[in-house]
Amino acid sequence: MDRGGFEPGKDHPNAERDLQSQQIEHDAAAQLLPNPKGCNQRDEDTDNVVHDENIHAKPVRDGRTRVRSSAAPPAATTADLITFAEASARIAASGGGAKALAAHLADTLDAAVLVEDAEWRHLALAGAGSRSVPPSVRELLDRKATDTGEGVALSANAGPGARAFAIRVGDTRLGWLAIFPSAGIPPTSGYVRLTAATIAVELSREAGGSKGRRRSFWDRLLARAYDDPAEAREDASARGITLSAGYVAVAIEPEGLDESAAAQKMAEIRRVCLDVLGSRSGEVVVIERGGGFFFLVPAPLEVDAANARTAATMIPKALTRAHADVRIVGGVGTHFEMLNVATSVDQAREALTIARRMFGGARIMPYEDLGIYPLLLRGGGTREELQRFSERVLEPLRNYDEKHQTELIRTLRLFFDVGQNIKVAAASLNVHRHTVFYRLRQIGEIGRLDLDSPHDQLTLRTAIALDALGN
Repeated sequence: MDRGGFEPGKDHPNAERDLQSQQIEHDAAAQLLPNPKGCNQRDEDTDNVVHDENIHAKPVRDGRTRVRSSAAPPAATTADLITFAEASARIAASGGGAKALAAHLADTLDAAVLVEDAEWRHLALAGAGSRSVPPSVRELLDRKATDTGEGVALSANAGPGARAFAIRVGDTRLGWLAIFPSAGIPPTSGYVRLTAATIAVELSREAGGSKGRRRSFWDRLLARAYDDPAEAREDASARGITLSAGYVAVAIEPEGLDESAAAQKMAEIRRVCLDVLGSRSGEVVVIERGGGFFFLVPAPLEVDAANARTAATMIPKALTRAHADVRIVGGVGTHFEMLNVATSVDQAREALTIARRMFGGARIMPYEDLGIYPLLLRGGGTREELQRFSERVLEPLRNYDEKHQTELIRTLRLFFDVGQNIKVAAASLNVHRHTVFYRLRQIGEIGRLDLDSPHDQLTLRTAIALDALGN
């Protein structure tokens, strides 16, 4: 027998200590092993029973074992965060991208992780397993809430403990990182913020290479460089752009911005506009020019264009609700097919100028509602342009007269000829004055005009005069 060994029956100075150590290790292991009744071993000192479903042993990258409990989220030590950050850096350096980073975070937090960009496009989903995770948090997020580092709580539909964290570079929000914890407890923000920062670098890096190529396509399209729609679509596809059949342009400019806060306010305007104009028909294109923005809203159908126009006029109210404390003016172009979207941009720019000069700003005005003003802004128009304007204004009234055998255009012309005197107009038409009132109300409804507005009166008077001269 080796003298350094232990011989039974003989005193050994380390025997008692070794036995105690073995007993401690045995007891510690026994508490993590389930007994046949489905519970862990009973702690004789506390007489508490810990059920298996409340303990989740999960290895982490530094080799240790973290025990997860439904009572509280695991505390992140400085060493844990450093280890996590180093692993995230290795993933980013190897080109893993948002998907691999989301998987790393999901594995660490034992949660489902959803990543979306600023336009709410899906970038990554990890850790969902068989769980049902919302396809987007756009409708689950309180738009008024601000992410101060602890995330923004999602609505109850997202599940208990679900939060979304902004992915930012400076004041620019690049997307959202949403966490859906398995245990229903809000996640440890340190891990999430590190992941959000790393994903922000990845998104910025990706945009740096493709942003210039995408921008050059839109510059060429707005410069009317394409003659063939097929050529434009092929070029767009090569640059990772999916084109819509048609677009509506929205021009937005801030008014009276303080230079010291201009960058922050511009970022807020961009964010709110994208939230309001967001389209299910495709990606809203943002072009920043001359201290303002052009938004190209996908509109395959006329109903999509009408929705875009309505949404654009709501932007000032949306900025107020978001407490943006910024004043804007804007214009909305008409609906054009993709190849002629530059015309919609020109109209949006003209509408913005007219809204500022004629209506005092602080509003978004559709080009179609500006009557004769666009022609006056351009210093008049060709004979064909003037005739088209007259036809566009009077055509709804003329069609109604032909279909219902009414005299709306005659009543309108006479109403202006007699100085808007209802009594004289009724006598000239040989009708009761209530009939004149009724016809004028019909004219306003059919033509979407306000006969009490001097601007709309100018439009109608000019259209009637041009119609008479043309005939």
